[in-house]
Amino acid sequence: MNRDLSIICTLLLLNCPTFALETAFISAAQALPNTLSCQIAADNGETGEYSEKQLQTIASRITVKVIGDNNGASGTLLAKQGNTYLILTNSHVIRGVNSIRLQTSDGKTYPAQIVPHTNFDKYDLALLQFQTNQNYCLVEVAESIPEADTQVIASGYSSEKGQVVFRTGTVQQITEQALKEGYQIGYSSDIEQGMSGGAIINSLGQLIGINGRSAYPILNTGYVYPNGKRPNDEEIARVRKLSWGIPVATFLAQVEQQILTAYSLPLPKQAYTVPATQLTGWLGQLELKAKQITVRIDSSSGGNGSGIIIAKDGDTYTVLTAAHVLCEREDATQPCRNYNYQILAPDGKQYPVEKSTIKIESGVDLGVLKFTATNQNYQVATLANYNPNNDDYMLTAGYPKLGNSSPWRLTMGRIFDKEQGLLQSNESDFQTDSSSRLQTESSLTGGYELVYSSITYGGMSGGAVLDTQGRVIGIHGRAEGEQAIDEKTGDSGSSRGQVQLGYSLGIPISTFLGLTKRFSVQVIHVETTVAPQLNVQQIKSIQEAILSTDVSKENTTASQWLERGNQLWRLRRYDEAVRAFDEAIKLKPTFVYLAYYGKGLTLGSDGKYQESIATLESATKLKPDFVAAWQTLSVAYRDFKQPEKALIAIDKAIQLQPNNPNLYNDQYLLLNNLKRYAEAQAAINKAIELNPRAAFYNNRGFLYFEQKQWKLALADFHQAIATNPGLADAYNNRGVLYKQQKQWDLALADFNQAIATNPGYANAYYNRGLLYFEQKQWDLALADFHQAIATNPGLADAYNNRGVLYKQQKQWDLALADYTKAIAINSGFANAYYNRGLLYFEQKQWDLALADFHQAIATNPGYANAYYNRGVLYKQQKQWDLALADYTKAIAINPGFANAYYNRGLLYFEQKQWDLALADFHQAIAINPQDADSYINRGILYTNQKKLDLALADYNKAIAIHPGLAKAYYNRGLLYFEQKQWDLALADYTKAIAINSGYAKAYYSQGILYFEQKQWDLALADFNQAITINPGFAEAYINRGVLYFEQKQWDLALADFNQAITINPGFAEAYENRGLVYFQKGNKQKAIQDLQQAAQLFYAQGKNADYEMAMSLLKELQK
Repeated sequence: MNRDLSIICTLLLLNCPTFALETAFISAAQALPNTLSCQIAADNGETGEYSEKQLQTIASRITVKVIGDNNGASGTLLAKQGNTYLILTNSHVIRGVNSIRLQTSDGKTYPAQIVPHTNFDKYDLALLQFQTNQNYCLVEVAESIPEADTQVIASGYSSEKGQVVFRTGTVQQITEQALKEGYQIGYSSDIEQGMSGGAIINSLGQLIGINGRSAYPILNTGYVYPNGKRPNDEEIARVRKLSWGIPVATFLAQVEQQILTAYSLPLPKQAYTVPATQLTGWLGQLELKAKQITVRIDSSSGGNGSGIIIAKDGDTYTVLTAAHVLCEREDATQPCRNYNYQILAPDGKQYPVEKSTIKIESGVDLGVLKFTATNQNYQVATLANYNPNNDDYMLTAGYPKLGNSSPWRLTMGRIFDKEQGLLQSNESDFQTDSSSRLQTESSLTGGYELVYSSITYGGMSGGAVLDTQGRVIGIHGRAEGEQAIDEKTGDSGSSRGQVQLGYSLGIPISTFLGLTKRFSVQVIHVETTVAPQLNVQQIKSIQEAILSTDVSKENTTASQWLERGNQLWRLRRYDEAVRAFDEAIKLKPTFVYLAYYGKGLTLGSDGKYQESIATLESATKLKPDFVAAWQTLSVAYRDFKQPEKALIAIDKAIQLQPNNPNLYNDQYLLLNNLKRYAEAQAAINKAIELNPRAAFYNNRGFLYFEQKQWKLALADFHQAIATNPGLADAYNNRGVLYKQQKQWDLALADFNQAIATNPGYANAYYNRGLLYFEQKQWDLALADFHQAIATNPGLADAYNNRGVLYKQQKQWDLALADYTKAIAINSGFANAYYNRGLLYFEQKQWDLALADFHQAIATNPGYANAYYNRGVLYKQQKQWDLALADYTKAIAINPGFANAYYNRGLLYFEQKQWDLALADFHQAIAINPQDADSYINRGILYTNQKKLDLALADYNKAIAIHPGLAKAYYNRGLLYFEQKQWDLALADYTKAIAINSGYAKAYYSQGILYFEQKQWDLALADFNQAITINPGFAEAYINRGVLYFEQKQWDLALADFNQAITINPGFAEAYENRGLVYFQKGNKQKAIQDLQQAAQLFYAQGKNADYEMAMSLLKELQK
C-alpha cells in the first residue's frame, strides 16, 4: 500500500505532505501483521492452485455460523468497509428469525442485521452485516460463473457435528438458465444440513458461490425455472444427484450497485445471454421447422458452429455452413488448423465428419460438409432465392456457444434489403467479386450482404437466416463490433476484446447457389417467390415475442452494458437501450466513447436528433478518429436540418476512411439536398468508383432526374436494375421517369415490378395510384392509395392525394379527413394545407380557407399556387389590394404562371385599368398560347375599347382552340349583335346554348336579339328560359317586362319589374320602367315616385344620360 502511494506521488511530481504520509504509514503498519497472516502461498506456484488442506484453511476463515432463534446454519464473509463486514447467506436461513447472531472463525459472536434493499426478492440470497474492530481474512470474489469440471471445496457448519466441515467435489453442471431462486451451480460435494449459506471455493481460493440445496431432496419442487418450465424426467434424475449452489456472480449482478462500490466488490464479468423465448402458435411451428433443418457442428478445439441440411443422397446429408466454422484460424493468412468435427443432429444423435467431405471456397465465407446417418430421415431445408425487403421480419437459428453449453436458439428481428443493408452497415471492408455471379455485385469481405437486427452469438455462425415461411434466405456469420478493452479494470468485450455494436451480417443464399457446381452440391428445394406479407395477428405475435425478449438489467461491467444496449437498440426498445448505455457511461471505462456512440445511435433511431447530436459529439471528442461516430453524427445533423454541420462531419469521416463508398454516398445525399449538384455528382461518382453498387447507380439516376437529364437518369436506373434485378427502388424511380415522359405503359410496368418485388412497397403503390389518377382510372387509383396507406400509415403524401381524388368525386368529408390526417402526420406539409384550403373555398368556408392558405405560405414561402389562390379568395371578398399583392407575388415566384397573369388581368379589368389588364392578358397568352380563356377576356377588353376586329380575332382563336367553349360563342355573338350582324349573332347564341343548355345569359341575349327583330314569341320563350335557369336574373325580368309592356300586358310587366327590384333594389332601370307601367295604368302618383327613385339612382351611379331622360319624363308627368 505504501509503495503504491509513493509511486503515485513520484509520477505526479507532487510534494507529498509529510504528516499525512506518516499517518498513512502508521495505519498500514498496524494492519500489516494481520494482512500477512491472511496470505497463504499456493502449493502449486505455477498454476496458483491450493492444496486441499490450504483450501480448508481459507474456507474456514470466511465461514461463519448464522444463529437464529432456534436454528443454525452458515454464512460467508464477503467484504469489509471500515469496521463493517458483509455476510452472504441464503434467505431461507433467516426466514422468520427475529434476531440473528454470527459466530466467526475465532469463536466470537456478534449481533447481525439484515441489509435492506438488496434486490433479492426472486433469489435465495440474504445479505447480513455486523460491526467489529477485529480483522478477519477475506478471499477473492470470483467475477464470473464457474465452468464445468471445476474442482471445488464447500464449507459450512454441520448441524450434526456442530462444527465447520469441508466437502470436496467437482462442478458437474452449470445450467444455461438458473433454476428458481438463482440456483445454477450443480456440484458433487455432499452438503449436509446446516451448510446452507456456506462458501464454495475453487482451487485458486476464489469464492465462486454459496451452498443452498443438498442432493436427493424429498421433493423435486426446487427443480423449476423462473418461467415455470420444468426439466424433463431424465434431466431431473440427473440434477437430483448433485448439490446446488448460487454463484456469487449472481449476487454481484443483483445487489444494489452502491453496495458493490462501497465495499469494493467487483462487477460480474459473465457474458449475459438473452434467454430463449417460449414461442407458440405459428411462431412455435416455425421454430420446430427451423430446428429440424439445423445441426450443431462441434470442433475438437472446444468451439462449435451451426449449419443447415441442404441436400440428401441416400444416407448421406450435405450441410451448408460458414467457412470459418470449418477452417479455424486467427486470420486469413494462416492455414486451417487440424481439428476434427462432429455433427449434433436435430434428434440429438452425433455423427463424425470425414475431413475429405469438407469444402470451402476462397473469397466467400461459405463451406459444406457431409455426414452419414444410416436409416434416418432428417429434413432438408428449403432455400429461398430472393432479395428481402426493408423491414421484413426474419429469424436466425443456431447453437450459440454460451459458456460450457451450446443450446438451441431462435431469435427474431428485421432485415434490410441487400442494398439498403450495405448502406446501413458500419463495416468498411467492401469487395467486388464477380467470380460466382452472372454480373458484378458488391459485398463485404466474405460475401456478406445481408444486414439484420436479430440477436446473435458466437456459435450461431453457419446457422440459417430465415424468412417468415421458415425458408433459408441466408447464412449467418458475422456481427458488427468495436474493440473494447480497459487495461486498468480488465474489462473487455467477450469476443476477443470486441463488443457487438451494430447489426448482424449474413451471406445471401443467392451467393451459395452461384457456387453449387464448385461445391459439387445438388440442392433439392429452391424457391424464388417473395415471402407473403404477414397478417395483422402474425405481426402482433412476432412483435410481442420481440418485446418480451428478456434483456438483463443486472449489475455488470461496462462492456456488457454496451452489449445489452446494443441488443435493446436492435429490438427497438430505445428507452431501455439509452438506460443501458448510460450505465456504461457511469462506469467511465477507457472505451466510454463507445457508450456515447451507442446512446447517440439509439437517440437518433428514436427521432431525438438534438439529444443524439450532443451525445455523438461527446463520442467524437473522446475518440476523434472514430469513423462510425462521425458518420452517425452527420446523419443526425442531416435529420435535424443542419446540412452544413452534417457536411463537416461526413468530410471528417471521409478524411479518416477515404476508401469507404458509403461515406461518399452520405456526402452525395447532403450535397444533393442542398442542390449543389456538381459536388453531389462528384461524390456519388466516387462511391461508384470504389464500389459499383446498384444503390449508387440508383442514387445518381435520381440526381440526374432532378436536373432533368432524362437520358442519363434512365441509363443509371437501367444499370441499377441490371446490377441488382431485385432492387425495387430502381424500378419505382424508373417508373416515375417514364411517367414524367408520359410513357404510361412503361411506367405502369415498372411500378408493377416494384410491387411484385416488394409487396409492402408503399411508395410504389402511391406512384402507381398517381398514374391511374392521371389516366382518370379513379377506382384503380383509389385502391392503390388505400394500399399505400395500409402499408405505410405514416405516408402523408398518400393521404393528401387520396384527398384530392375524394374531392374530385365530391366526397367532401372523406377528402377533408385525408387532408387533415396528412397535416397531422406532417405539420409542415404545405401542399396538404393548400388542398384543404381549396376544399374550404369550394364550401364557401372563407375563414378556414384563408387560414390554410396562410399556413401553406408560412410553411413554404415560395409556394406560388398558394399565393395565387389566396389572391382569388381576396378578390372574392373584394379585398382588391390584397388580391393584387398575392397575384403579383405568385408571378414574382413563378414568372411563367399564366393563370396568375390572367387573374391579375381580370382584377385590373374590374378596376378599369385597361392597359394593365391588356398587358396581363398578353402575357398569359404568351406563356400559354392555348389558353382560350385569356383570348376571350382579351377579346372582351378589345370590345369595350371598340377594337372589334381584334376582339373578333381573339374570339375566333378561342373557338379554334376549344370548339366546345360556350362562352367564346356567346361573346362573339355579342360582338356580332353590336355590329348588327343578326344572323351571325343568332348562330353563335344558338351554338352556345347547344353546348350549354343551362347558359342563362345566352338565352337572355338571344331573347334581346329576337326582341329587336320583333319576334315576340321567341323572345318571350328565351327570357322565360333564362329566368327558369337563373331565378335571380334581374335583367331578364326587366327585358321580359319590357316585352310585356310592348304587348300592353301591364300586369305582367308590372310583376316582372317588381321582381327585378326585389332582386336588386338599386336597379334604376327597373324603377323607371315600372313608373311607365304605373303611368299607363293611370297611377300617376306611383309613376312619379318610381321616376324620382330612378333619377336619384341614375345620378348616384353617374349615368347622366339616363338621369336626364328620367327627369324629362318626370316633367312630362308633372305638367
